[in-house]
Amino acid sequence: MDSQFYGQPAPCRPNGSKLAAAAMVTGILAVVLCATFTFYPTFILGGISIVLALLSKGRSRKTGTTARIGIICASIGLVFNCFMLAAGIRMLYTHPEIMEQADQIIEEQYGMTYEELINAILNGSEIPIP
Repeated sequence: MDSQFYGQPAPCRPNGSKLAAAAMVTGILAVVLCATFTFYPTFILGGISIVLALLSKGRSRKTGTTARIGIICASIGLVFNCFMLAAGIRMLYTHPEIMEQADQIIEEQYGMTYEELINAILNGSEIPIP
């Protein structure tokens, strides 16, 4: 060992920096996937990002910058995703021609109308798999 480093602790990263980096990456991915209008990955990655950012904090009182970026990106992705999902559902129910097209697609795939499919789901009946 070198005499100048003897007795000094080895330099190391603060605890949670890898979790914070993972939170930032998944938060950024949530925003990117939200921009591509894929709903489920954004919900999953946004939730994971927030959990990782909170776990990276550990016992300290402050959240690191990287973790904060992850939380902010995940929150933006989740809010925009919820807005887009609500707008899509609203458009589906307020425009009858879109609902008719969706009903035709569901009937082609499942062999039953949208309302029959919803009733089958609610009643616990078996749904034909396409």
